[in-house]
Amino acid sequence: SIGLGISGDLLLRGVGGPGVNVFLLFAGLGLATVCVSRAARVEISLEGKMWIGFGVLCAAGVVLRGSPTLRLLAFLCAAAAFAVPALHAGAAWVTRTGVLQLLESLVAAPLFGLVGSVRLLPGAGWRAPTPTSAEVSRGGRLTRLALKGILLAAPPLVVFGALFVSADAIFADLVSEVFRVDLEALISHGMIIALLSWLACGYMAGFVTGTRIDSLGTVGLSRPTLGIVEVGTALALVDLLFVSFVAVQFRYLFGGSELVGVTPGLTYAAYAREGFFQLVAASALVVPWLLGADWLLRDADRGARFAYVSFAGLQLLLLLAIVVSALQRMRVYQDVYGMTELRLFATAFLAWVSILVLWFAATVLRARRTRFVFGTLVGGFGLVASLHLLNPDALVARTNLDRAGAGAATGEVVGPALDVSYLTSLGSDAAPILLEALDDSSGFDLSTSERCRIARRLLRAWGPSVPTDWRSWNWSVHRAREMVRAEAPSLRRLAPSRMRCG
Repeated sequence: SIGLGISGDLLLRGVGGPGVNVFLLFAGLGLATVCVSRAARVEISLEGKMWIGFGVLCAAGVVLRGSPTLRLLAFLCAAAAFAVPALHAGAAWVTRTGVLQLLESLVAAPLFGLVGSVRLLPGAGWRAPTPTSAEVSRGGRLTRLALKGILLAAPPLVVFGALFVSADAIFADLVSEVFRVDLEALISHGMIIALLSWLACGYMAGFVTGTRIDSLGTVGLSRPTLGIVEVGTALALVDLLFVSFVAVQFRYLFGGSELVGVTPGLTYAAYAREGFFQLVAASALVVPWLLGADWLLRDADRGARFAYVSFAGLQLLLLLAIVVSALQRMRVYQDVYGMTELRLFATAFLAWVSILVLWFAATVLRARRTRFVFGTLVGGFGLVASLHLLNPDALVARTNLDRAGAGAATGEVVGPALDVSYLTSLGSDAAPILLEALDDSSGFDLSTSERCRIARRLLRAWGPSVPTDWRSWNWSVHRAREMVRAEAPSLRRLAPSRMRCG
């Protein structure tokens, strides 16, 4: 754990943000977890090893793309992949499980990262049982033990020390003279090393025994159950609400550009934006709601089950209508105002919700609830992988440039002109497309001012003068830098340093 902490401190200080450093840290954590488990004689199943390997593979997504959103999604996928096998100490369990166990694994892993190291303190009375041992239930009690005095004192000492040093230069000079070290740097390195070491140690200590939150089982609460009258009434009322909404708003929901043209005072922006995020929220909440209703009727008889399937099936059909409406709104808005990364991600999320609805109908409604979680998990990872393959920033840049070029060629430009400021704010994935747009033979028909602004942005972000650091190496950024450096002379001619772009 200390080795991972020191490595993390050195790697994460690279210039340029996350990149190969994150991949190396996840790879190191995976290797350390396997070694610690082997030393503790805890056998990791093939499924557990595959999850750890998949987590390292997900971390490679941070190296592949330059989009901050895609890097964050890749990091979250890697963290989730490491959390899943830790729940049962590397045993196979994911392919057939429930929602609560999956959520427990995602919550328990960071929780054990925070408090798991306490179990290794002298006097904690902890030892490593097998995953099936009854002694695993001690984990909940042990996490509530009071920290030793040194652990209680260490955080405030580090925090107050850093505050005092940064707040008073004389105090900082005095401490530096006494210790003859750069105290700010020492505290900074010490905090990062201690934090990363603590988290890694807690995760691996939890992995050895499994990260079940056993204290939740000691509360003594039983699972609530309701009859089909209560649940059916609730589902029917929600169905009635959905039916009323779709019926009243049908023309507005599916009118598209024709509705905008014939409705006085209705603009494209109002049509696309009005209620869009409410529709997205509704789409995201329906499936958890129906899952909860199914959980309450898990032991229902055939008649009650048929009633639930009828009400839930109708609600899913209405939900699909709302999803189609939201996608229609977004399509109209993008046709007029162009594409952005946020709009593309919103569209991808709605498409994923549609697939989730179909999977819910194929599993939960057919009394195969245990298959739902695994399919949802695969679908979520598949969505992130698809976005990496789609390359959102490059797609957004090319779509907007093609739209502006087509409008200039036909003389029929609908909506605002090309937003060069937004294009130049995109990440390194868009750099090849922007370089292509500067070519006279590209057909994008950019003005002199637009060319100047694009060229200046490319030079500032990925030009030869931009510092590099191997610890933050990223394939997309590397490609952008190589391409910009190759075209640097022509870019400088388009954007001279002393000339304003207008």
